[in-house]
Amino acid sequence: MIKNIEKNRGTRDIKVVNYSDYQTQVRDWMKEVSFINPFAITLTMYSNDWRDYSQNFRHFMNRLNQSFLKSSNRRYGNKLTVLPIREGSKKTHTHYHCVIDNPYPERNDEFVELIRKSWGKTLLGLSKSKYSIDIQPMYSNGWIDYITKCSSKTDIKDSVDWDNIHLPPGGEVI
Repeated sequence: MIKNIEKNRGTRDIKVVNYSDYQTQVRDWMKEVSFINPFAITLTMYSNDWRDYSQNFRHFMNRLNQSFLKSSNRRYGNKLTVLPIREGSKKTHTHYHCVIDNPYPERNDEFVELIRKSWGKTLLGLSKSKYSIDIQPMYSNGWIDYITKCSSKTDIKDSVDWDNIHLPPGGEVI
């Protein structure tokens, strides 16, 4: 019988991680992901009272993958590379900042249009407002610094949508 004594507790101690260290580790990890043609995207949610924002974002990504990658998504399960971060509060609409990679640079206009259509078809997509979606080419890692900022997040650990992150095939990082 293993007793709950001091010498047996060492293996179960939870390491306390400094918030700033965690933020730096997430930033560094995201900056190592290799992209072909990344876009910096902000998607605003219609409501702050919904139960599962992650489910809504997953629905959006399923629609985008299907409409943009077509049979490649259906037959082989190919998906776009995505790094999503959720933020918001009672004062601001909940929204996602994300990096979504377009592997076909010659199809940029189609990619942007399909992002708008796919977001508008989700339950929480604010497609009626011009402020609900912002899509810009990502030219530097400054976007990653911005989306991992501390303001308007309760906790960076809860803001990274780990369930919806999708890395390039093989999880390639630089």
